[in-house]
Amino acid sequence: MKRILVAGAGHGGLAAGAILAKNGFDVTVVEKEQREALGHDWEDRFTFSLLTELLGIAEADLPEGCWRYRGDCAFVSPAKRKKVVIRYTEETRQKIMWRKPLLNLLLEHAEKCGVKFLFGVEALGPLTENGKVTGLSTAAGDYAADLVIDAAGVFSPVRRNLPEAYGIEKDPRPGDLFYACRAYYDRLPGFETPDAPFEVYLYHEGERGLSWFGANEDGCDVLIGRTYPLTPKKVEEQLAIFRQSHPWLGEKVLHGGQFGVIPVRRPLTLLVDDGYAAVGDSAFMTTPMNGMGIDLSLQAGKLLAETVLNNRDRDFTAEVLWAYNRDFHRLYGGDTAKNEGLKNALLSLPGQGVDFLFEAEVIQSSDLAGAGKNTKLSALLGKFVRGMRQPKSFFTILGGLTKGAKAAKLYKNAPARFDRKAVRAWSDAIEKLDIRFYSSAN
Repeated sequence: MKRILVAGAGHGGLAAGAILAKNGFDVTVVEKEQREALGHDWEDRFTFSLLTELLGIAEADLPEGCWRYRGDCAFVSPAKRKKVVIRYTEETRQKIMWRKPLLNLLLEHAEKCGVKFLFGVEALGPLTENGKVTGLSTAAGDYAADLVIDAAGVFSPVRRNLPEAYGIEKDPRPGDLFYACRAYYDRLPGFETPDAPFEVYLYHEGERGLSWFGANEDGCDVLIGRTYPLTPKKVEEQLAIFRQSHPWLGEKVLHGGQFGVIPVRRPLTLLVDDGYAAVGDSAFMTTPMNGMGIDLSLQAGKLLAETVLNNRDRDFTAEVLWAYNRDFHRLYGGDTAKNEGLKNALLSLPGQGVDFLFEAEVIQSSDLAGAGKNTKLSALLGKFVRGMRQPKSFFTILGGLTKGAKAAKLYKNAPARFDRKAVRAWSDAIEKLDIRFYSSAN
């Protein structure tokens, strides 16, 4: 029986591990935290039908009280003079779920499928032999495996210590990470339900990054996020500013309060090599404009498991695993690359430039809700007419949209088969299309 090790109890790794264990593979998850410490104490949105399909249950069977519908959303320009509101219909309104119940569902399902767990065991890096990953080095000793699935997060020690010959990016680039603190606070008297109860502030108080404020009858959901590491002092400063404009924001923390680091970039171009496959945050699988990654992680886990099952009698070489790499980018990676173009273009502008784009309606709800997909000629011509009043800002955002579209096209045209030279040339072509911004502070 072939042995598979999953480094980290991430969503994608648990999804892949459950499918593979159910189909006869020996699967063990190596997780540095204890089970009770897993999962953020906050909510996230994703496609519930994807989760229930993986669990083999109906949506009606999800635990009561662990999810709710999200309200309409308003993106607020830096000077707060303009809001772009996204309205949801009954068909498009999104659901959000608490992360701890979500992770518990995946953990319990994986156990039922036969996955074994080593909690409190930290992965230190890959074991390699003759240039191939052959297992994991951990704080509790070495473990051999036929395949290592890397779900150990954005700073994965497995990815960061892979053989150089793999050519897989080891570390995030400038602008790839979002540092955030999120907490749910009590709601004080005087609350009035706003027109769009979930507000996203770009360049909040003139600083590169964003903050959000969500309010409902239960409390206030506040996130402070920047492109540079946050301090508790900075968070308290921003909360004080929010309390001036939202006097019903209390001081008692009901949930959350943790600091986190989120990848906000396109996924790795190279996800696999001999004996190795990356999923989830280890592969930077999020939507760059909002940092949401649960859907992408679950989809990646499912695709990877299907690739393994289609080749169960073969060794886990790069040639075999490439089908997962290729199919993920054709289905999902291309759209995130397009989204990255818009995100990085916005962050490369000064706050005044972003204000202009909002007020001239160069940035519209279809851009913000549609992940930067609004690149049709008719849409771009309208933006051109409105944007030429400030050409520098307009062409920066247009460059982000069009370069993102070019990167997306390359992602969707990943080589059909693994040839190391051709794959590296394809990856290098995508790298040349990046729009970067470089800043360690605001």
